[in-house]
Amino acid sequence: MNRSQVITSFRKEIWEFKKTLFWVPLIIAIFIIAAPLLKWILMEDEQSSEWLGIITNVDNLANVEGFTRIFLTAIMGMFVPFIMVSLIIQLYYFTTCLFDERRDLSVYFWRSLPVSDVLSVGVKLITGALVVPTIFMLAATCVVFIFLLFALIACLVLSLGYDVSLWGLWGSADIFSNLTSIWLTLLPYALWMFPVFAWLMLASMFASKAPFLWAILPIVAILVIESYVVEYLHLDEGFLLHTLREYFAFGQGVFSNDVANIQQPRFMLFLALSSKISGVATLIGVGLMYITYWLRVNKSHV
Repeated sequence: MNRSQVITSFRKEIWEFKKTLFWVPLIIAIFIIAAPLLKWILMEDEQSSEWLGIITNVDNLANVEGFTRIFLTAIMGMFVPFIMVSLIIQLYYFTTCLFDERRDLSVYFWRSLPVSDVLSVGVKLITGALVVPTIFMLAATCVVFIFLLFALIACLVLSLGYDVSLWGLWGSADIFSNLTSIWLTLLPYALWMFPVFAWLMLASMFASKAPFLWAILPIVAILVIESYVVEYLHLDEGFLLHTLREYFAFGQGVFSNDVANIQQPRFMLFLALSSKISGVATLIGVGLMYITYWLRVNKSHV
């Protein structure tokens, strides 16, 4: 294994999904940028004057409590659509990355190259878990900077045309710190979802057709059987259902008092995601990845 093999393997994965990884983030970015601009253009004169009055009233802006949190919330709001679509792309990628190469028999070509199965499986895992969301987060970051450019132009217009100075708000926004805190969530997010990704890769490697159904139906079947057992034995709740609910729950229980009351609210999401990482689930994911690797070595046909 050398550096060129790793780089080539990543390029191959990105090349196979280059249209999706380019056009989908671009369309989302265009929509997020165009929607508020179109709303502003179509806004009536009275509404425009009202908004302009709010913006030019320095007292209103100066009295806003927690401007940093408001700015952080706005940035997160821009990232949310990209992250949600990225998750859909990730699930699709993991359910097809090993199945498609077996279906079109390209797996034999790639295995004829001096690239090990360990490297191939590892590259696919890293591509889906980290590279795909990174591309979407880069697109979201570009959108944030475009809106910051609009805000800069607005500040120049207000300072020159209305003698209103809003430059002090830029310092309190902590732009780069807030963006960094969002990017830091990428690794705990990948570790949290690692068992899911590993299970989907196993289904993609094992399935002879319809890998998505192979990934979903066993879980559904076990839950249905468990529900009958729970009802027959008059139990409170099934083990698997409770485990899945606890692992994927992301409500108020996740944001405990220790997490919610930290001095730096920008790291609250990072700590919340980190608290969802389970050692047992990670070990299960490692086991699933080993089975996936073994099947790729010993079962390379549909």
